[in-house]
Amino acid sequence: MVHPRVYFSAIQNEAEFLADYEPSLATWADEDGSTLLMRALRNGDPASRVAIATRLLDDGADAGAATESQVNALHVLLSATAHDFIAEAALLARLLDEGADINADSGSRWGTPLQTLCRTLKFSDETLAPFYDVLFARPELDVTTPSSVGRSVTESARAAIRRRTDLLARCHAHTNEHGSR
Repeated sequence: MVHPRVYFSAIQNEAEFLADYEPSLATWADEDGSTLLMRALRNGDPASRVAIATRLLDDGADAGAATESQVNALHVLLSATAHDFIAEAALLARLLDEGADINADSGSRWGTPLQTLCRTLKFSDETLAPFYDVLFARPELDVTTPSSVGRSVTESARAAIRRRTDLLARCHAHTNEHGSR
């Protein structure tokens, strides 16, 4: 498959992206289901990531799309190694509001979106709090069902307890409020 030029500029700055972009490309996807939105969420610069992803969503990008292996926009966003947690919390909420599956299980490499975030040990629970706030505000979040990584989100947090004390506490509070799935 030939990728449009904008596929490559989606991981550049906003100006380079806009030079190659036309709104009809907002819904572009390759043969495995990877979308232009997912590509933009791989942008290494958080400000560019937010600006480009927001533009794509404004133009009709499908926040709920998933690849053949069930990787979705949340997995991609939450796996990034550089973040502006405040600005991206609003983007995270928008992705969820527009259909991204909070419980998508993409296999043993990623697990669920929250498991993907949990494994990013570069960030402390305190740093991740804006993302946790968005995710745990969702009653549909499932923290008790084991994913294909062999654990539930709660078990993943327990396994990383030295770094994920707040995550584990939030999992317990969420289960107490919303029950097990």
